Amino acid sequence: MNNVTRISASDAGIDRQAISNNALKVVGDLQKAGYQAYLVGGCARDLILGMKPKDFDVATDATPEQIKATFRNSRIIGRRFKIVHVRFGYEVIEVATFRASANDRDSVDSHEMTEGDQGQLLRDNVYGTLEEDVVRRDFRVNALYYDPIHDEILDFIGGMEDIKQRKLISIGEPELRFREDPVRMLRVVRFAAKLNFTMEPAALKMIEEEGKLLQHVSSARLFEEVLKLFHGGAAYDTYKMLRKFGLFKYLFPFTDHCVLEDVEGMPERALQNTDKRVRQGKPVIPAFLFACMMWDPVKADAEVLMLDGTPESQAWRIAMNDGLRDQNQYVAVPRRLAEIILDIWNIHFRLIKRNPRMVKASLSNRRFRAAYDFLLLRSTLHEVDQEIADWWTKIQEVDPAEMEEMITELGQSYKNERQHQHADGETNGNSINYNERQQSPATPAKGRRGQATPGQSRSSQSRSGQSRPGQSRPGQSRPGQSKPGKSKARGGQARKKTGRRTQSGGRGGQTASPGNSINGNVEGNSNSQRGRRGGQRQSPAADTRYSHVRPKDDYGNFQQTPEDGEKSQKKVKVRHKRRVVGPQGESDIDKNPHF
Repeated sequence: MNNVTRISASDAGIDRQAISNNALKVVGDLQKAGYQAYLVGGCARDLILGMKPKDFDVATDATPEQIKATFRNSRIIGRRFKIVHVRFGYEVIEVATFRASANDRDSVDSHEMTEGDQGQLLRDNVYGTLEEDVVRRDFRVNALYYDPIHDEILDFIGGMEDIKQRKLISIGEPELRFREDPVRMLRVVRFAAKLNFTMEPAALKMIEEEGKLLQHVSSARLFEEVLKLFHGGAAYDTYKMLRKFGLFKYLFPFTDHCVLEDVEGMPERALQNTDKRVRQGKPVIPAFLFACMMWDPVKADAEVLMLDGTPESQAWRIAMNDGLRDQNQYVAVPRRLAEIILDIWNIHFRLIKRNPRMVKASLSNRRFRAAYDFLLLRSTLHEVDQEIADWWTKIQEVDPAEMEEMITELGQSYKNERQHQHADGETNGNSINYNERQQSPATPAKGRRGQATPGQSRSSQSRSGQSRPGQSRPGQSRPGQSKPGKSKARGGQARKKTGRRTQSGGRGGQTASPGNSINGNVEGNSNSQRGRRGGQRQSPAADTRYSHVRPKDDYGNFQQTPEDGEKSQKKVKVRHKRRVVGPQGESDIDKNPHF
């Protein structure tokens, strides 16, 4: 491949003002050190299109070790593909070494190049020349190499012509390229939606037939791809294309199960709102996107639990934790992100509740704006009264004196509303009551001593009173049992230790209804009895009443039994509370926590 076309950057319409100074420094320093170095991939393509790149990638013939020796502010990352991150404050320039041809896989060691069962490259650390690196890229428009020092573009395979015709053409056979790296199927959709490019028919057919290859991609890597898909300014169009080609279900399977055709729900409204903010130059946070994407399955789970007799506050807490845990199997939700998502959901419930004593604290909370935006989205879907959303909008605009007057008026109406709720005993689907001690109507009260109350079960809450995913572990606490010596009576005096253990399948000393296990690890009828210390736990037969709440997919059957003989490659857990059953009947989720 010696027939390279050299094009002047000025002829290509590249604006050097759009190039990061740090990217120019990295390329310049590498060339001064005697290496080849180019801006490559999406940044070169966007510069030619007259767009400002979000990030800059550099390709060089220097090895990762040589790159690290050139830049003290760098580190080598990755096992599948070793690359180097050169950090300048918050900006990171990604530097990769030219890759060799993938045709000689049998001639290299397994620690250098490894291929999976489906043809995907699990490890690729064989380095080559610039010409070899060109054919390793996914599309011809991404195989343009821009040298900002000499101000020229190197085009080996007609990428400039594809940009002019706004086409996406794979380098090599689409089937081989997508099998090497299934994430390329997501990139096709992203480029087509963001750049309004058309894709070759062979690639589209491959996407529709082999989308299930995304199952073999790590959930952590898919998290990064989801951010690129939905934070690029064309989130809504990308979402529609993902749905059209059947790829969305491999990213958000439970949300996909809840989506109604030709009906705009929470995902659609949230993505439209995200596009609007990106185009206005406003910040967007991943936590808000995930909170909106996962809301429909969380709401469906909470409704099932409440219909089954679970108190409202507990039902929402269980559903929120389970929603995060289940989604984490497909697109990884980092712990820090999961905490923010829970904050958004919980604070938005407090906004709905409008406790006068919590108004000022809510307004000063750093998650208030995200929770407020979430509340507005729910109000547009008629899930929350518009009057509540208008009230919070107004109180942000008034002066301090009028704010005090609004809070005073709210105090009287809030008191009347609580008295009405006490009288009819009905749940309010919009809110979580954090202050009341609720008792399931069908459950007799336990003894006065040793009775746990909602909010005291350590399996459902952290010390701050907010539930966090991954904190409930077998053997740490028993559902429905408060920690002896920790509960306090109304008078402030500590209750005496009774040494008794409640026998309950629910939280807060309440007997949960069938199919309503609290800790998220038992499938089936979960009102199993726990006796005194050393007692045997009874495991009733599995209950399939709620199997419709979680979808089947191409990788696993949620009704899988020990007789099936093998595990799902990706687990799909279901209601009550979604135990994942392995070959011997054990729970896999307990052994492999996701957080």
